[in-house]
Amino acid sequence: MKDLLPSLLELAVAAARHPADFILSGFRNDALSAERKSDGSVVTHFDRESERRIRAFLAEHQPQNWPVLGEEMGGDTGAARYRWVVDPIDGTLAFTRGLPTFGTLLAFEDVTERRALVGVIHLPAMGETYSAARGLGAWCNGNRIACAPPRPISDCIISIPAEHHFRLAGIAESHEKLRAQAPHLRCFADCWAHAMVARGSVDAVVEFRLARWDIAASEVLIEESGGRALIREAPYAPGKYDSILASPNVASEVASLLAFNE
Repeated sequence: MKDLLPSLLELAVAAARHPADFILSGFRNDALSAERKSDGSVVTHFDRESERRIRAFLAEHQPQNWPVLGEEMGGDTGAARYRWVVDPIDGTLAFTRGLPTFGTLLAFEDVTERRALVGVIHLPAMGETYSAARGLGAWCNGNRIACAPPRPISDCIISIPAEHHFRLAGIAESHEKLRAQAPHLRCFADCWAHAMVARGSVDAVVEFRLARWDIAASEVLIEESGGRALIREAPYAPGKYDSILASPNVASEVASLLAFNE
């Protein structure tokens, strides 16, 4: 599999970019309509059609018939050792509100080890493609990127969810501990925040209750940029994951403050 990674990375970049023009045709379009899924999240025709297009692109160009797990169309990947994981529009709410932080996420992962081998975040509204594969580094539009250098947590920009998410996770007190140590807290959104950690603009992102398609691509991107991707199964939400994506020293400090054990 290692020998295939360069070609799989190239394929993943092309597949993630494939529906970009179509997605942008709906962005800030007055005719755009949205509906709610059973979990309350927002979905549009552009989400479903973009995933269909990515699946078709992969089926046509991939060297083997690996299955696909996607947010909108699911996918029974069965006992497959490897699979693609796709979120056609991560940040659909932002997409429907005219905010540019949405993006397409695509990963190729080893299911047995639950380890992404290739990951791509494409941000159509910004014209940026973040990509990585194990041992090949992390890149944005052909330029090598790296996570932030070591700095005191008091100087770090850290993105966290709203306080009530800490309460839902049963660690409300950790929110106060983090606030006391890190004065530059933000609440950045969607895969854009993950990309900003990979390029060193944001020191850390904390998120709760993510699906595999929310985190797989970011996992390899962050680690190949020199950072750490701490991911655990959410103890209060079966089938979901909590994560800390950060530069190495900040990851350890934030994990300690949040009592975050992988």
